[in-house]
This record gives sequence, C-alpha cells and structure tokens, in this order.
Amino acid sequence: MRVANYPPERLDSPLFTSRSSEIYAWEGSRLLKLFNPEVDPFLIENEKINTIEAYEKGVTKVKCYGLIQIKNRTGMIIESVRGQPLISLAGSYPTTAFGVPKLMVKLQTQLHNTQTNIIRSYNEMVITTLDSQPLSFLTETEKDNILVKLSKLPDGNAILHLDYHPDNIMSDRQSATIIDWMTAARGVPAADVAATLYLLNEGEMIPGLNKAVAMALETVRKLLCKRYLSEYQKITGMTDAEIAPWRLPFLIVRLGVWNIDSEVLILQEKIRAALNE
Repeated sequence: MRVANYPPERLDSPLFTSRSSEIYAWEGSRLLKLFNPEVDPFLIENEKINTIEAYEKGVTKVKCYGLIQIKNRTGMIIESVRGQPLISLAGSYPTTAFGVPKLMVKLQTQLHNTQTNIIRSYNEMVITTLDSQPLSFLTETEKDNILVKLSKLPDGNAILHLDYHPDNIMSDRQSATIIDWMTAARGVPAADVAATLYLLNEGEMIPGLNKAVAMALETVRKLLCKRYLSEYQKITGMTDAEIAPWRLPFLIVRLGVWNIDSEVLILQEKIRAALNE
C-alpha cells in the first residue's frame, strides 16, 4: 500500500457517497474508492482480493489497481466502468425497467457458474460473524443451535456476491457489469439468491426518502423481486426449498457485517424467528 502525497482536502467533491465509502475521480479513467475511517481493514482487504479475483474470472469489468492510504483513510484504486446503476438507468429510460429482472438473472447465473478457490468461504464467514459484537445478543445455546443448522448446509466454490441488487449493476444500455465486491464469498448459489431476496424484499430503503417516494419504490422493488425469482428459478430449476435454509445465514451476515443502526432490532427479531423455524 502506498501513501498519497497530498491531503484529502485536495480531492474534488465525491462523485458518489455510500454508507461505507466515497467515490472520487482519479488519474485517467480510474476512480478512488475512499473508505470511511470506521470500516474494518479486514473488509477492505477482502474487497481488494474479491475484486481482483472477479475481474480475473471475467465476471466484472472493474479492475483493481491496489490500495492507497490517505491520512487515516484507506482507498482502493479501480477502473471506471461506463454507465450508471440500473436503478438510475431505469429512471432515465423507463422502458429499460422491464428488462431488469432478466438482466439481473443473466449476470448472476454467469457469476454462479464461475468457480473460485481464492475468495473466502461463505459458510466460514457466517461462523466467524457469529462471534462478532452485533451477534452478542444471542445466548450460547442459540449460537450452538445456529451452528447445528449451518453444519447441515452444503459448501461450494461458486462466486457469490451477497450484496446483489440493481444499484450494484452498472449499465450503459449496451452492456452491464457487477460492482462492489466487499462482501463476496464462495459457496452455493442458493445462498446468494437468498441474500438478493432479502435485499429486494426487506432491506432498508435509501435513507431520507419522503414517504410517497418510499412507498412507490417499495411497490416497484417487490414486483422486481417476484419477477427476478421467477426468472432465476425458470433458468436454473432452483427450488424454494433449496433457498429457504440460507435465510438465517444471511440475516446473521447482514447484522454482523453491515451493522446498520436502523436495522439492528429488526434483524435480531428476524434471526430469532428464523432460528425457531
């Protein structure tokens, strides 16, 4: 990792801001993804590893050039990709919205048909997350019961994104690619589908939306979720029974890794409910 030779205040305004980072224009066609100071260095290192592997396997156009340190913040230099997130694209070109479910499934099945031994195991990731502070609300007995459930789930070597939704797909209407690889893992495809179903159906909406817009988006995303699942199952033959056991592992990861304040109590309730099913 190299140290930038100029202070953060000399950066231009960010092009985009997310919960964990800011995106800045960098040299040439490159971007700087500057992580917030509180982001776990382990997650940043994983995103670097995951992005490099995904690029080398041909499932993303995002090329990673390594990490950089700017004062107390770590950044990752990546290649810019053309286009805009699918959600924004659908807003600009409403007719493209009809093709979103099929495009999501096309890209995700390509991902799930790609094998890796480099990216971390999802099953191991879930077990490790059980020991994190956000999961300390569970009793030891509850954790033991979760480990029993996890021990019955298959492992695998398919690449899983685990944060797969339209905002993490960039498109210029000619081609599309998946971005944002921090939480990627290797495992079985049903685990990734369970994650996407949660994100589309239950994940927190964009903070700060007014009530009317939030209600409209809620309706749209639930319809998108239904069509996405129908298309994925039609293409792959995956059943609801294969997907269902992976809900609990994702709830654990969602709480332990994302740890979004507004979701904590809700996720605690959902984890206990899933544990008792």
